Amino acid sequence: MMVETRRTCWVYSPGGHLTELERATAGIRFTDLYHVTFASGRAPAPGERIHLICHPRRRPGRTLLNLAQSLRVLLKERPALILSTGADVAVPTLILGRLLGAEVVFVETGGTLEPSLTGRLVYPFCHLFVVPWPEKLAAFPRAVLASGPLL
Repeated sequence: MMVETRRTCWVYSPGGHLTELERATAGIRFTDLYHVTFASGRAPAPGERIHLICHPRRRPGRTLLNLAQSLRVLLKERPALILSTGADVAVPTLILGRLLGAEVVFVETGGTLEPSLTGRLVYPFCHLFVVPWPEKLAAFPRAVLASGPLL
């Protein structure tokens, strides 16, 4: 098992995006991990650090609130590494995190062969962009085709 000791942020929408992130990082133990997501009814595991932020839902006011909350969390936690599988809730954290010096890794969704909106928005800010299907490499030429744990 690999061990990641840097302060790491997982930012994701609950449900399938979280499942994809867990699958992508299987085999990696994180010693300093926190989560950024929106309320979903899922109870956090004991000892899990979770920051709940506004789900933007493509609405300008909610997106601005998400942006402010994301910045507050980033300034408080100061992650060295940010991992995400999307979706919209993750965009401000990924972009602001990169601007604040974090290493940004995005795993494009495997749910469709089309490039996701989140992927298209965050691609220019990512240090590592991972795609699950060769068909997505045309849309993301700097991407890496997935094969095992990410880090």
